[in-house]
Amino acid sequence: MNELSPFFKALCEDVRLKIIALLMPRELCVCEIIEQLNLSQPAVSHHMKILKQAGLVNDRRDGRWIFYSLDKERFMQLEHLLDEQLFEPVRNCPSESGSIPNAKCRL
Repeated sequence: MNELSPFFKALCEDVRLKIIALLMPRELCVCEIIEQLNLSQPAVSHHMKILKQAGLVNDRRDGRWIFYSLDKERFMQLEHLLDEQLFEPVRNCPSESGSIPNAKCRL
């Protein structure tokens, strides 16, 4: 579960969720993110730092510009962790009525 904490912390802000959505189709320059979200450069940099620390985005420098993209491999790893840590125990839990897990199986 400790592996999931940075992921959830990084995504608990609406602005960061919007950034993830912007980056889904393609790589973007910081200036494009600033323009799309109508935020200041320091505010975007702050959010990008958190997303980067969580391993959700990659960055590359081209001259004085920084471009960001989603780390799709990390998202696939997180999908696997979520399935393994949260959903698999519930799916494999015997239930009393066939649809609701019994008290011993609750997370």
